[in-house]
Amino acid sequence: MSSIVAIDAGGSTTKVYDGVQLRQFPSTISYDWRERNMESNGPYDFEWTYNGERGFAGTLAQRESDCADSQKGDTKAHPEALLRVLLALHQFCTAPAPQIIVGQPIKTHTPGEKGAIKQMLQARHDITVNGQRRIIVIQRCEVAAEGVSAGLLVPGGGVVRVLDIGSGTVNFGTLIDRQFNDLGSFTLSKGLETLRAAGPLAFARQIARKAIAGGWKRDDRVYLCGGGAEALLGFLQQYFPAAEVIPDPVTANVRAFYMIARKFYG
Repeated sequence: MSSIVAIDAGGSTTKVYDGVQLRQFPSTISYDWRERNMESNGPYDFEWTYNGERGFAGTLAQRESDCADSQKGDTKAHPEALLRVLLALHQFCTAPAPQIIVGQPIKTHTPGEKGAIKQMLQARHDITVNGQRRIIVIQRCEVAAEGVSAGLLVPGGGVVRVLDIGSGTVNFGTLIDRQFNDLGSFTLSKGLETLRAAGPLAFARQIARKAIAGGWKRDDRVYLCGGGAEALLGFLQQYFPAAEVIPDPVTANVRAFYMIARKFYG
């Protein structure tokens, strides 16, 4: 596997792409490790030990933990995101010193937050997963903006709008002639799994109102990605008739991250 790896450590699923293979697993993590009478070995069953703590992750956490969860929000500068990245590298990257790129919501894609993520990741990590200990030295890390990066998958220039509808956030991204436009890019700190009672119609209306308030126009080219792209497409087309879904919307960010990583790392 290449030493260049893109990782989208999302609140629902973690996606990993090295330019050849694309993998994804549930981002669910628990810290309530226990001995089990009957063990399983599914492809995304993870029993981990890291930094003096022990727990389950992936499908194992979903099945065998009373306290399994996945932290969501508008930043990835937190320990659970670190664990997701390390699990991805342990399981799907054989290089001992990878160069990686990860994502961060547009709202917090700031020098301070990106610096915190790099400081967290660029280090020597000693992690054991399913009984296999590995030393992973992340020699370099870059942080891409979620949502707007996926616009690089759309051919052509001009104004391109991207709605990245995730489990914990919605990113509103704008590219002008394939360059990031800060004025037209922002984040809604709500997602499909953090809504209390709103249905898809109400959520799509909230997304559309925020986009219009941010200067988006009815006839703009709007592209949807993320786990909620297909579910909300029809509702959002009432506000943006030209809206369409980027192919394989769940993995759009990580595929775009890899494109960016290749430019950074050569």
